[in-house]
Amino acid sequence: MVETIKVPADVNYLNKWAGFELPRGIVNKGITGCGATTLAIEDEHKSIICSPRINLIKNKCQQHKGTLAVYGDVRNGDIEDYLRNNPKSKLLATYDSVPRLNGLIKDKLDWRVVVDEYQYLLIDSSFKSETELRLLKTLKEFPYVTYLSATPIADKYMRQVDWFMDLPYTILEWSNVEQRFVKRVQSKNPINNAIEIVRNYQKGIYPFILVNGEKIESKECVIFLNSVTNIVNIIRQAGLQKEDVNIVVASTLENEQLVKKLGLDYGIGVIPLKGEPHKKFTFCTSTAFAGCDFYSTCASTFVISDNKKACTSIDIATELAQIAGRQRLECNPFRNTTTFIYNVDVGESKDDSYKATLEKKLQDSKEYAQLNNSLTGKNREFAIKEIQTCQKLNKYSEHYVCYNEATNCFFVNNMAYLNECFSYDVQKENYLDGIKVRKQLEDSGFHVSGNEVHSDYEEQLECIIRKESFADRMKRYCEYRRNKEACMFVLVDGVMEHQCEDLRLYYDSLGYERIKALGYKELNLKNEMMNKRETYHLYKEFRAIFPVGTKMQTDMIKLKMEEVYAKYGIRQKGVASHLEKRFGIRIKPAKIPLADGSRKGGYEFV
Repeated sequence: MVETIKVPADVNYLNKWAGFELPRGIVNKGITGCGATTLAIEDEHKSIICSPRINLIKNKCQQHKGTLAVYGDVRNGDIEDYLRNNPKSKLLATYDSVPRLNGLIKDKLDWRVVVDEYQYLLIDSSFKSETELRLLKTLKEFPYVTYLSATPIADKYMRQVDWFMDLPYTILEWSNVEQRFVKRVQSKNPINNAIEIVRNYQKGIYPFILVNGEKIESKECVIFLNSVTNIVNIIRQAGLQKEDVNIVVASTLENEQLVKKLGLDYGIGVIPLKGEPHKKFTFCTSTAFAGCDFYSTCASTFVISDNKKACTSIDIATELAQIAGRQRLECNPFRNTTTFIYNVDVGESKDDSYKATLEKKLQDSKEYAQLNNSLTGKNREFAIKEIQTCQKLNKYSEHYVCYNEATNCFFVNNMAYLNECFSYDVQKENYLDGIKVRKQLEDSGFHVSGNEVHSDYEEQLECIIRKESFADRMKRYCEYRRNKEACMFVLVDGVMEHQCEDLRLYYDSLGYERIKALGYKELNLKNEMMNKRETYHLYKEFRAIFPVGTKMQTDMIKLKMEEVYAKYGIRQKGVASHLEKRFGIRIKPAKIPLADGSRKGGYEFV
């Protein structure tokens, strides 16, 4: 049964919609950040809001006083004390903590359960499907359960899970949907692109936009990856210091040991709350962002998917819509664009061949389970130990057979099988077929920019992402200048010239056709400029004397220019406007304050 509920146009958040309650069954929220979990926390019902990630639990608990976070370190006694003292209990629990709560809550009739980001039941089943299966079994004892998600999931997979087949399905239809843009960048080595982004930010080369004529720079970036090892390697190669870095990953012993390789001062961080300071660089894995909120005023968002195997691509690839909705502050002008950088090494290229392999693995697993169930005595004990060890170490890479201690039976874990099918389809669709990617994201309220559409910000991102040779950068700069488009000048002035200040000098001095004839090569251009020796050296002198951002009185500018001319034996008067006309050093009029409180005319170097 599918029901569509139209959200009133004047409602931006579900918790502000008077009289609305979360329906039982599956609820497709339609958009992220719509206040669904907040509604569950604030309503009048006793509630368990369960989440796949500890970071999300902690993040929500910090935002909502009076709630109790329940995960591995929380004692049963603390939970029981909370339940006694809070008639309208609000428990925020991880998926694997719900069975424990089930044993502590005796009367479940007046309780409601909200399974936030329920798509992780499928996504995580490749490495902890036992947790998901225990959760689903436990939830059968609660009469009112809501499964929430805003992520596009292949319905064909969820419908094959027995528990979801007959549940009511509700779609929330919003009239006010904020557009989000996903800039897709194919790369042979996405990790190198991540390092290039970091190095540009280190140098103070930030993408920016103009808001009402004011230049606003993105001085922070959040980089999502699917490997803690990659995060550590990027930080090490870029030489980042701990005061500039926030590493938000799962709090496991393995991750802590990896992070400590950077130095004893480094550790696993948390997502700052609203109003708290943010680091210049925030690195996250998928375990950190699901449902969590970021409150940076200026962060740009980058998703780096180093796709070597289906199981490593699924976390990032399936969650583009989730990631794009994580920056919450409207004052952040960069929140609506997510840059998705990925490679195309998808391994198995023939769809029929791969699917046939999975079907054979499923059939073999059924026969293997049947064989093990026929064993008795020591042979059965050996089989139980072997299956448990195999799945712990190999994560269903060999077969899908599990052992259920409660029933003393071997069975085929259908969730693990569906996960592998889903993983393959995700990488095929999200990496190889751009049309399907666009369609998926557009259905989720997002818009993917095509190659024909370039905003100022996107063009700047292109410069920051790619490590280019001088010739490639010079060529692109010339094309931008030649196009005579206003948006291109924003880019040229803001990023490319910051990366290489000589670009403008070469273009202004030699022009497009001559630079093209010289093959855009730096050595050729320098040799050509030597024929204009005076111009080249004067430019270098003036750049040092008149640095960007400083202001100077007109008389002082003239004096310093004449000193440089005299040094080269040039009889020339100093004229401030010549700095721009002849040497490409841009200036704008400014009033210079004097010691007596008055102001005198001059220029600022921009």
